[in-house]
Amino acid sequence: MGKIRGIAYRRYVRNKVIQRKKRISRAVYGIDWYQCDGKYSKGKIHCGCGLCKFGKKYGLPTTRDMREMSREEILLKDFES
Repeated sequence: MGKIRGIAYRRYVRNKVIQRKKRISRAVYGIDWYQCDGKYSKGKIHCGCGLCKFGKKYGLPTTRDMREMSREEILLKDFES
């Protein structure tokens, strides 16, 4: 069984999440994304517009996809030789 954590610990973790998301929001957008801090603990701080999701909009491969393709190429070269 896992450790039973108290209310103080959960409050600490929640505040840590809020501070991290507020810092990201201010650094990226220059404003507070939400009006009150409590929404940061559950809410998302990203945008879904075409500018932010450029690769997804135009079907470009992600880093994970490129890494997988290079692994497949290496395995094929090893298999052929």
